[in-house]
Amino acid sequence: MPETPVGSRIGFPQAGLSREEILGKLERMKYDEVRGHWSRAFRGPPDVQEVGARAYQMFLSDNGIFALRTEYMRSIEEGVISMCLGLFNSPPDASGTFTSGGSESIYSTLHAIREWAREHFPKVTQPRVVVPYSAHPTFSKGAHYFGLTLVRVPLGPDRRADVAAMEGAIDADTVAIAGSAPCWPYGLYDPIESLGGVAQRHGLWLHVDACVGGYLAPFATALGHKLPVWDFRIPAVQSISADLHKYGYCPKPASTVLWRSESLKRFHYVHPEDWPGSAYKMQGFAGSRTAGPIFAAWAVLQYLGREGYLRLTKALLAARQRMMQDIGAIPGLYALENDLLPIAIGSDSLDMQIVMGELRQAGWILVGASQPPLINVPLDAAADERVISTFMADLTEAAAKARAAAGARSALDY
Repeated sequence: MPETPVGSRIGFPQAGLSREEILGKLERMKYDEVRGHWSRAFRGPPDVQEVGARAYQMFLSDNGIFALRTEYMRSIEEGVISMCLGLFNSPPDASGTFTSGGSESIYSTLHAIREWAREHFPKVTQPRVVVPYSAHPTFSKGAHYFGLTLVRVPLGPDRRADVAAMEGAIDADTVAIAGSAPCWPYGLYDPIESLGGVAQRHGLWLHVDACVGGYLAPFATALGHKLPVWDFRIPAVQSISADLHKYGYCPKPASTVLWRSESLKRFHYVHPEDWPGSAYKMQGFAGSRTAGPIFAAWAVLQYLGREGYLRLTKALLAARQRMMQDIGAIPGLYALENDLLPIAIGSDSLDMQIVMGELRQAGWILVGASQPPLINVPLDAAADERVISTFMADLTEAAAKARAAAGARSALDY
């Protein structure tokens, strides 16, 4: 009997399949382990993945909705938050929330900003949040969901937030500003210290989106990698979003939103009681959710410890430097100079759509930027020599085909 094409419309099965049939079908759907690597980022080495997966499986059926109600789960989640806060120079009263990812962390922040603004800006009926153009699209989605007005400000010549322009965009309805540490398209840090000065002058909430680099930066800095100051050392920073499932190497979905104080965290919570049951208390937006990611995050953080993260970060920074040099050696390509990761590949002479198309044809799953055309490479600690060398070979070939296409166009133009 022929297999039903994936994605086709089928009715509910009359009879169930055997375990072997089901697992066989799924096994055949698995994507190439090497060329599918970037789409599976961010992961640690196999031993780290194993620890996280085992802990996840142990608590897969436990319901994360009880994180505020049961001691065994609450203690683990609070333990994760405590370990995370220790990395960001947090004040004694700082707190945090475990979420499903960067999107939920930013949604949580925007919701808290709206509720905070109702107390601190009671005359403002349409609150505005000012962000640089490179801020994650989740800010736009979240602003739409919560009835905020998002103002995106053009970047400076260095592709970082233009502080003067952002301050110029502030008006009487502005309640918050945000910056990235780093942004996804370019791997660049916005000048958070300067934005902190703007926030203080105008009495605004400052959020730092560190979803990409939050759990990499502290260890990179400890190894001597130079980064701007971006965390709670800046007094105006009220909240930070940082993804554990990126450079924390924890299984997805796992992120955090960290609050300068417990008093700020209260603006995040909503505990409805207008129904026959008890107060509907939960940490984030989701109700029922697997507790697997909470326990997996605790397990990975405990397994690696500071020494483990330093070891992985040292190897990762070396791989980053090597890849950026090798990319720059390919005729027509460059690796954008950045502060951390991801690596952004661009060109001043080649059609990057052709390069991206060739890489996709080879089997790589990638995303990129359009202004300018770039390919983003989410290098992680699981990217071994096989992955890196295969990618570089395919990238070299893709660039060669783009050069040939450019040469053919030049001949036709002549």
